[in-house]
Amino acid sequence: MSIFEHVSVFISVILGLAVVHLLGGLSLILDRRVSTRVYWVHMLWTVNMLFFTSLVWVGNFALSEVSTFSLWHFFNLILYSMFIYLMSGLLYPVRGGEVTNFHQHFEDNRVRFYAVGLGLVITDALDGLLEQQALGSELNVGQFFTLTVYMILFAIGTRYKSRRFDGFTAIVFFAGLLGFLQSLVMIGLVDA
Repeated sequence: MSIFEHVSVFISVILGLAVVHLLGGLSLILDRRVSTRVYWVHMLWTVNMLFFTSLVWVGNFALSEVSTFSLWHFFNLILYSMFIYLMSGLLYPVRGGEVTNFHQHFEDNRVRFYAVGLGLVITDALDGLLEQQALGSELNVGQFFTLTVYMILFAIGTRYKSRRFDGFTAIVFFAGLLGFLQSLVMIGLVDA
């Protein structure tokens, strides 16, 4: 077993838990015995996090060429995966009473969601630098531009409460994910 395979198993477990958590939340919404009020921004963030988690999982295959991971890179990958899980966890309750109003649930958690999003952006940027160093590849300027936009939006989101802003941020994040998908196509990890 290579070091990549060994590290990727641990990362995949965390990412898999995020997906399971999101799917469990969606099943709560689909459960006919519970009357729920969905909120389009919350649903878009659910789609965003499912899509994002899938892209990160596929994108990590680019690291299969790495023969050794620095300690910093290893811990950053774990932290990065943890932030993905935590953002997913904030969309649906881990335990406690069932949520019946996802608009209120999102509003109650939005500041924490954006704050964890800031942590995600920072670890993503650091991951980009560490990957570039480990693979000897060029810096992905598009990735850092997108992350800068996310950082600004998430920072504003921790201070500014607006339904329109929340919707705008979710849409911009989705657009960035389409760019991420395109970059995976360009490097040959996903076929168009």
